[in-house]
Amino acid sequence: MIISIIINGLLIGCIYSLIAVGLTVIFGVMRIINMFHGDAVMLGMYSAYLLHEKYGISPYISPIITAPAFLVIGLAIYKILEPIPPKQREMSSLIITLGISFVTATLAMLIWTADYRTVNLSYSQEVFDIFGTRIGYPAFFSSAFSVILIIAFYFFMTKTFLGMSIRATAIDPVSASLFGVNVKVISMLTFGIGLVLAGVAGAILSPIFYIYPFVGSNFVIKAFTIVVLGGMGSVTGALIGGLLLGVSEALASTFLEYSMKDIIAFIIFLSVLIFKPSGILGGKSRV
Repeated sequence: MIISIIINGLLIGCIYSLIAVGLTVIFGVMRIINMFHGDAVMLGMYSAYLLHEKYGISPYISPIITAPAFLVIGLAIYKILEPIPPKQREMSSLIITLGISFVTATLAMLIWTADYRTVNLSYSQEVFDIFGTRIGYPAFFSSAFSVILIIAFYFFMTKTFLGMSIRATAIDPVSASLFGVNVKVISMLTFGIGLVLAGVAGAILSPIFYIYPFVGSNFVIKAFTIVVLGGMGSVTGALIGGLLLGVSEALASTFLEYSMKDIIAFIIFLSVLIFKPSGILGGKSRV
């Protein structure tokens, strides 16, 4: 039974990690607290749902179509935040993106109503066994895609010029600019890339989670918990933090009341802030 719980927790944890990776990169480079991140996940879910319902496009393929739109949204929001002085950036960005988040969720409710939706795939009810654990095909595919994308993003950050420029800007923007890195452009692209990752995560989540306008608030809390747990700005930490949160939620929902599944994120968040504010890999594996 424990093995089954852990496997299911790891599967959902992989998807949580993909959401958190975009958030940790944005914070690591620009010190922007992006409360809109969860709404980008929500928009990714609705985009995948609409493309599947109208054109039969798989939610695992639809991000190829929607990614440019999320990049543009990211660039637009960054232009709003850009004039904020660096010393005021964290608190001001939190307030501004929280306002954008509320407006976005409200508009989504007016457009799509508060009805719950889900992406029904032809294999949604099919399962297979792993070590005696019954795993649904959508959950497995969503987790596998998340892991592939996180690994690809890791190599992008460590092996490409743009990725290394992002890392250099996160470590020391002044020194990076002296070596020819356009810090302004890199910061703008980083914010856009972070929202693209959130939108992709939303599409991947759509076959296994209900879709509704305010679903983003749940995911942004989980994402912040993972970022703090893994260490601010750490991509590797985001992966580890996501897996730990996924397993913790699975255990809580099994051995405690089901409502504890969502409360556990708050408990972990506060515990890490009190006992280890730097996170698991804080200070060791920064962006």
